[in-house]
Amino acid sequence: MIKTLIKLALRNRYFWLILPVLTFSACEEVIKIDLNSSAPKIVAEGLIEKDSVAWLKLSYTTNYFETEDPAYINEAIVVITDKFGNSETLKNKGNGLYKGNILKGVENNKYTMQVNGLSTDLNAVSELNSPVTIHSLAFEKQEMQRPGQSSSNYALTINFSDNPTTENFYLLKFSVNDTLVTDSYTCIKDENYAKSGYIEYTPRDVRLQNNDKIVVSIYSIDEGTYTFFNQINDIMSSGMMGGSSTPYNAKSNFGSDALGYFKAWSYVSKNAIVQ
Repeated sequence: MIKTLIKLALRNRYFWLILPVLTFSACEEVIKIDLNSSAPKIVAEGLIEKDSVAWLKLSYTTNYFETEDPAYINEAIVVITDKFGNSETLKNKGNGLYKGNILKGVENNKYTMQVNGLSTDLNAVSELNSPVTIHSLAFEKQEMQRPGQSSSNYALTINFSDNPTTENFYLLKFSVNDTLVTDSYTCIKDENYAKSGYIEYTPRDVRLQNNDKIVVSIYSIDEGTYTFFNQINDIMSSGMMGGSSTPYNAKSNFGSDALGYFKAWSYVSKNAIVQ
């Protein structure tokens, strides 16, 4: 992900970073890093899923024009702790990957990922929320066709559960004929929908045809994760593609000394054949 953003930044020659701060601080500092000579920064990408052990990938950013492998970090001490005080030290598996073996993700729990033993200590927190239920995937044939198109398009409508008594955030992924649709991250917050106990959502960028196989995955995420992926979308679609937004780097919950994010989530998937 970081390498992709740097490629997009070449249009401006500089990679812009907004220093990450803890959740929703209004204070932001923008700095410029020359792609040819910037000092390495820590890249930390971590995850704990419901019913799965945690992992964290650590490396340093490298000069964009260098062709060697990333500078992996294998000397860190990585510990994950839940809100009840249960903890585990993740084991280094090589190439910057640290993985747990005992502590598994549990819904309605909060997890802290700590990284020690480097030039600076890192600390990130994320909450693992309950998964939703996907009630249905429905398809509606579209009247309009693109020039030269021989078959009709279909619109997808997803109906899934939502707890109306809490504020909820979701990330959706789509796979069509075993190929992941990756133009952008689809992020939803339920405050934009009626508090009815369910959400009906029709993605605009998923184009389907008859007999296509669609897999929909819905990730229940916390507010910080929602904000992070929305900012990634903004960087990809506007700030570094010639749009009006000022380019920046998405805020990390590890703080200003690292790029990347630690996230806790649960998810469900449902598949169907377009007919």
